[in-house]
Amino acid sequence: MDEEKRALVNQVIGQLQTVIDPELLVNVVDLGLIYGVDIDDEGNCLVTMTLTTAGCPLNDYLNREIRQAVGQLAAIKQVDIKLVWYPVWTPDRLSEQAKKQLGIKEEPAPAAKEINLHQPIKTFADQYPEFTEDMAEIGFNRIKIPGMLDTVGRLMTLPMGCRAMGFDLEEVKEKLRLKGYEVTE
Repeated sequence: MDEEKRALVNQVIGQLQTVIDPELLVNVVDLGLIYGVDIDDEGNCLVTMTLTTAGCPLNDYLNREIRQAVGQLAAIKQVDIKLVWYPVWTPDRLSEQAKKQLGIKEEPAPAAKEINLHQPIKTFADQYPEFTEDMAEIGFNRIKIPGMLDTVGRLMTLPMGCRAMGFDLEEVKEKLRLKGYEVTE
């Protein structure tokens, strides 16, 4: 895209930022509703967008406001709107500004479930409620035998368990990583 067209697209985006959703009081760009802006050599502008829901009652209103806002640019001869439903809009598309404006706080990323190969298996079962099920799915069926964790699990490490069960430690570590565990030595 040449510099002139890039500058014009930026102007269109600036105009779109003046179009406010009357229910949420956030502009359509920060809401993440705009998926693309294309301008041909004749000055025809195609705005590709979505709505928060398929039955959104603001469709006609937003179309009218977008056409009016973008149409104010002298270089734009015609404004068309292409409504799409894929990718589906989710709150993840909101800009940081929109999240602040709407009072949405970011949830901290869950802490990694750390598995230290030198600690007993019972340690992880106590720390991570899903660990026993995850290990059983990997093939460590004995972990579900009543009392096994409280006895053998208090001493057995993952490498010891792999040797006892005939499993390849590297494969088990990889399967644990796929289940969201961070395996350390």
